[in-house]
Amino acid sequence: MMVLGLGSGPNVWAESLDAVNLSAVSGGDTTLSCNSHSPQPPDALLLVVWYKNNMPIYSYDGRVKGPSAHWADETLVGRAKWHLPPHSVLHIRNIVPTDRALYRCRVDFKVSPTRNYKYMLQVIELPEKPKIFDEKDKEIIGTGGPYVEDSSLKLTCVVSGGRPMPRIRWWKKDKVIAQLDPVEDETRLSLLELRISYLKREHFEAVYSCTADNTPIVPPLRISVQIQMYLRPLSVEILAREQPLSVGQETNIACKAVGARPPATITWWLGDKKMVVNTPQMGQVMTQYQRAGVIAGSAHLALQSVSRDQAGHYVCVASNVEGDGRSLPVPLQVIYKPICKNTMTTIVGAAINEAARIACEVDAFPLPKNFQWTLSNSLGTTELDTGKFTIEKSGRSILTYIPTSDMNYGSLACRAINLAGQQTEPCSYTLLPAVKPDPPANCSTLNVTDDSAEVKCVAGYDGGLQTTYFVEAWEGEELIANVSTILPVWQLQGLRSGKALHLVFYAFNAGGRSELTTLRIHTSSRLHTEAKNDYMIIDKNWILGIVASALGTLAAVAVIIVLARRRQRPLEYDVPLQAMKECKGAMRSSNHSPIQDDKNPDVVPFGKDFICTKDSELPPEPPPYGVALSNIQPVGVSKSAHSLHDRAKTPHTHHTPGSEEQSISTLTEDRRSMTSGPLSQRREVVTTRTTFLTNARESCV
Repeated sequence: MMVLGLGSGPNVWAESLDAVNLSAVSGGDTTLSCNSHSPQPPDALLLVVWYKNNMPIYSYDGRVKGPSAHWADETLVGRAKWHLPPHSVLHIRNIVPTDRALYRCRVDFKVSPTRNYKYMLQVIELPEKPKIFDEKDKEIIGTGGPYVEDSSLKLTCVVSGGRPMPRIRWWKKDKVIAQLDPVEDETRLSLLELRISYLKREHFEAVYSCTADNTPIVPPLRISVQIQMYLRPLSVEILAREQPLSVGQETNIACKAVGARPPATITWWLGDKKMVVNTPQMGQVMTQYQRAGVIAGSAHLALQSVSRDQAGHYVCVASNVEGDGRSLPVPLQVIYKPICKNTMTTIVGAAINEAARIACEVDAFPLPKNFQWTLSNSLGTTELDTGKFTIEKSGRSILTYIPTSDMNYGSLACRAINLAGQQTEPCSYTLLPAVKPDPPANCSTLNVTDDSAEVKCVAGYDGGLQTTYFVEAWEGEELIANVSTILPVWQLQGLRSGKALHLVFYAFNAGGRSELTTLRIHTSSRLHTEAKNDYMIIDKNWILGIVASALGTLAAVAVIIVLARRRQRPLEYDVPLQAMKECKGAMRSSNHSPIQDDKNPDVVPFGKDFICTKDSELPPEPPPYGVALSNIQPVGVSKSAHSLHDRAKTPHTHHTPGSEEQSISTLTEDRRSMTSGPLSQRREVVTTRTTFLTNARESCV
């Protein structure tokens, strides 16, 4: 195993194997013993030499008298001294990390052999004092919260530095509840969380401590926090009266709520109506709670370790059968030292020969009357003159600081002073030279349309001054937009449609302009945008067209099916009952001739295609397909085999070529005229043939 700090080659490594291990704390002292007691005369001590990694760093010459007998390397001047017997030790003060090394002491005598002593010195670098942060990354000093019952708690103990890395532990009283063993890494930062999922009443004012240690030489560094909580009332009751209420007499009724923190707000209700109560509500009932420092007797109240949270008005209540008696409120004001409202270090930028205003705000009672400002840098710590800052009535101090050179920067600290004393932890500020800001970084677009864009960047260091952020939109060599904001978020308007734009970002303050950051964007095309906007309308019309086409197709298919079925089965004809009777009568008279009927213009005989049989009750069969084809007439022309042709010459018959519907309408008018005329008492059958457009067949009407 290689010893850290040994860098002088393999000889040092080999010699360290039999060395005595010693540990010293950085900033402390250590002693390295080396027996230089000389044997009896005539032997004598000649020389003592100390080596650090085989390099001489200190010597003592026994042959020389006085201070000149001692010599020390420049790294030990003022820090190391050799002590003669009986001590025979090298004492080193103000140990620094570079003192970590292999030390060897060589003692030379006049006669006796040389003596050698070796020590491996380990320098322990203590970590910084632990700090506790809550779930909002706010440092907690003294008390944490207040938290609500049943809520969760997360406290993080942060320890910086330490060599070797420290061990971190959370304590509740004398019990370890969480521990983080040392882990070596480059961050030199140790974090240990304390989590409580559900806070109960038992956690009220509980004290948790965080410790950090990396050596048994020094006690662990410790910091504690007390948990403050809001507690719900445990009970509420109306105090019973010994005597009944009297009509017309004023009486007092008391309500007591127990267990609430802060004191519960009590309201009175009569039925469902809220009552107005003029009697002031009581502070919290102070019961015996010695752990919290509350000692309540029959006629006295003692508070121990009073905190600023216990400030308020206290009332003593005495009760008997006649009622309650109250003392006048006694105000308790708790005086406490100032506490900085902002516990984080603030970075302040200031330009040379320019004034910077820095505010120091504290929480204190009474308000502070005095402040102290100090500046710490490589030249040391300097207290600033009182003329450089003012103190306001609100207890705030304003420092007006004007740096005149590069040596006027560093760490500023503000401490307030009131009756309780001076502020323990100061308000801290880091004063840096005001410079031009860093450019915005990680720029990206949030929303880009045809004429607008929302752009966001991450702000860099503002240089310690008020900074404004700019964005410029360029199309080639033409500037289209220039927008400035106090935050690196911009809303660009009026951009051109369908353009490739070049965005330029930069920050500006009193120190100058930052470097540039660029980004390319493309605005969408307006036609494309309109097409997208009309997409739903077009899509709806398209769907409606499809539906209409589908319905039309289904209707056409239905018609074809119907026609196909009609083509496959014989056509049915309706024959009037009177014609059937006349047909039967004609069959009984063998001497009757249908030619005689032709001579009667008022009678329309049956066509020759109409076959009357004795037993026939069915419509006549259609003509043969070949005959039908030979008799096809133009659409709209009606034809009868016998009487219809002759009747076409009669005055009341009017026929105009047209559609099939017109032909049917004409026939209908003819039938109406016949039935409404002088011969309306006789039944006539009119037979006509019309052509089917789909299959060129004829039908009988």
